[in-house]
Amino acid sequence: MRIIGAAMCLAGWMLWAGAASAATAQVPEGYRLAQQMSTGDGGELELLEDARITADLHQSLWGNGSAFDEDAFDDEALAKDVAKRPIVEARLRLLSASGEEVESVGLAYPLATLEKASMAGMPSPAFFLTVDQTAPMGSYSGPATQILMPALHKLQPMQSQAADGTFKPLFLAQTGKAAWQASDALPEILQVSSSPADDESEDFVTVYRTYRLKGDVWQFSSREENSYWESEGDFPRRSAFP
Repeated sequence: MRIIGAAMCLAGWMLWAGAASAATAQVPEGYRLAQQMSTGDGGELELLEDARITADLHQSLWGNGSAFDEDAFDDEALAKDVAKRPIVEARLRLLSASGEEVESVGLAYPLATLEKASMAGMPSPAFFLTVDQTAPMGSYSGPATQILMPALHKLQPMQSQAADGTFKPLFLAQTGKAAWQASDALPEILQVSSSPADDESEDFVTVYRTYRLKGDVWQFSSREENSYWESEGDFPRRSAFP
């Protein structure tokens, strides 16, 4: 009886192990695993990009405003393949501790990066998700960053709250006329941006904004001045921000 019982237990364990293995999320066809990071609660964040975009190609295309059509690639074979099968959008997915896919979202653009946020005082491990939204021309587009706390909100980006109490996802822009910096010492983010004062004026207005974390929502204060700033210059001093 003990032998039979042991055999049944072993068979049951093998079935469970097989089911667990089958549940482990595989990288979808046509994608490569570009980045993988632990969420701090046993889960994983996985950033997926088109399998044809190698790490070196990712680096060379980042921020150059590529249209990702056949004309964007020097490699003739790759260009022909892209003409037949367009480059797909990057995807971000969250896996559980058992390897099952909890959530997956498309990022609308082919290139993205993940970075662990090193800000002290965060209530849960946080990550910067940056999607390259650089347009072929102009200085008002570029990489856009959101902040994720997957242990608390899965793949929903953290929210910012305006003075009127309204909420919207926090986006941090890095363009020819916008930049941001995050503090290491506390959950605080500085963002500067410069834009025309109005459609008919040649004058510019520069906005200095400070985001501070309250609970799990970013609240901000800002000030503006009639001036021009561009990202080729130095990032403003801390005293410029409210």
